[in-house]
Amino acid sequence: MCYLVIGATGDVGGALVPQLLEQGRKVRALVGDASGAERLPAGVDVAVGDLDETECLVAAAYGVKGVFYRQITPLPAQAGKMVDAARSAGVSRIVLLSSIGAVLEPKPAIGARTAARDDVFRRSGLEVTYLHANILMSDALWWLPAIRDQGRVYDASDPGLAVPVDPYDVARVAALALTHDGHAGHSYILNGPHPLSARDQVGILAGVLGRDIEFVPVTPGQLARRSVAYGTPEDLARTMRGLDELRRTGRAAVVAQDIANLTGTGPRTFREWCEDNRHAFGQTRADRRPRRATGTSPADCPQA
Repeated sequence: MCYLVIGATGDVGGALVPQLLEQGRKVRALVGDASGAERLPAGVDVAVGDLDETECLVAAAYGVKGVFYRQITPLPAQAGKMVDAARSAGVSRIVLLSSIGAVLEPKPAIGARTAARDDVFRRSGLEVTYLHANILMSDALWWLPAIRDQGRVYDASDPGLAVPVDPYDVARVAALALTHDGHAGHSYILNGPHPLSARDQVGILAGVLGRDIEFVPVTPGQLARRSVAYGTPEDLARTMRGLDELRRTGRAAVVAQDIANLTGTGPRTFREWCEDNRHAFGQTRADRRPRRATGTSPADCPQA
C-alpha cells in the first residue's frame, strides 16, 4: 500500500518518509520541482506539482491509501484543492499537520489562520486526523546564522515557555495515523517532554556544542525588522512575529501525553535533538569544548 507525503523534504515530512520506508510501506512524495527528488531516500516515487494545481494533486493522490498534508502557509484555498483532489482520486484518509495555536483560546493570528484551514478539512467529510504540534525543536536552526557569525541568538519570546517537539516524534504519530485505523476525526496535541524557554534551549545547545552562545532578548517587532533586513520575506517575518508573541505570553506551554499514549514511547528531549543534529551546526563530537550560554541586554541588539 502506498502513502502520499506532501512536504516530504520538510522537517516532519523528512522524518516521516524514512519511517514509512522502514516499515516496508511504499511512499510517493509530492515535490515542487524535480530537483527536490535529490533530497529524498532511494525508493520513493516522486510526483512533481504544487498545491495550487488540482490536476497534479489528483495524479499524485491516485492509488494511495492515505495522504500526509503539510502547507508552508495555511491557505484554505489550497486545502480546498486537496479535498477536491482526494475525492477525485478516491482517497479518504488524510493526516493533517496543524499547530497548537489552532486549538488555543483566544487564538493568536497565525492560529486563527490555521484553524480556518483546518475547518476546510473538517467540513469535507473525509477521514482526517489533526496533529496539533507545538513549536518544533528544529526551529532552533533559525539561530544558526547568528550563532555562526556572531556567537549570539536573538530571541523575542523570552521569558515565555513552550514545549518544543522533535519532528521525529511528530512523524511517529503521523505514520501511525496514516497506516492504522481508528484515528479519523481525532485531534492530537504533540509536544516534547518539558516546558522550556528559548533561553533554556540556548543553554542546552551551548552545552552540547561546547561553545559560548550569547542570548540576546529583543521584542517581536525588533526581531521581525532584523529578520527582514537579513533577507527573510515580510510575510514569513510576520508569521514568526506571531509565534514569538504567542510564546512570549507562555500560552504555548501546553503539555499533553498523546505521543506516549499513542506510540508507547515518550517524546525525545531537546538535548537529544541537539545531539542528533550537531552536524547541522557545523560540529562533530570531537569539536566539543565545555562552554556556557551567556546573556545580553536588549539594548545590545543591532536595530534593523
